[in-house]
Amino acid sequence: MPPIQIVNQVALKTLIVIHRTLREGDTTFREELVNFQQRGRVLQLANFKDDSSPIGWDCSVWVRTYGLFLEERLECFRVFKYDIEAEKIPTFAQGQENKGYSRTRDLQSEELLKQLPALQQLLYRLMGCRLRLQTLFILPLGNYH
Repeated sequence: MPPIQIVNQVALKTLIVIHRTLREGDTTFREELVNFQQRGRVLQLANFKDDSSPIGWDCSVWVRTYGLFLEERLECFRVFKYDIEAEKIPTFAQGQENKGYSRTRDLQSEELLKQLPALQQLLYRLMGCRLRLQTLFILPLGNYH
């Protein structure tokens, strides 16, 4: 399989850095993206494409889908006021290691129903990324040095 074109490599690596920063970085970065998102799409990947080869076109579709997932993740943060993936409440059960669960678990039914559409949309975007990735088989992204 031919390597991914440079444009797709740069876009994908950039999205991975943004995703990791959202998960593991300072909360100020996430808050600034949410504030910027109120003016429109942050990543603006709707027209992103690489027509240089069939694999480039397929990769471009996946990059757009992954970008939409990240946008949806920011929207969930804006709606919930916390990051459902990063903020885990610890549980201490006998005989088990310290596992955590999301604040969503403690919500009352009415509040959960308000948040459910955003959670469903996030899950939809995540599943779209997974299905697209399966169609691409394996993406040779080069070195991570």
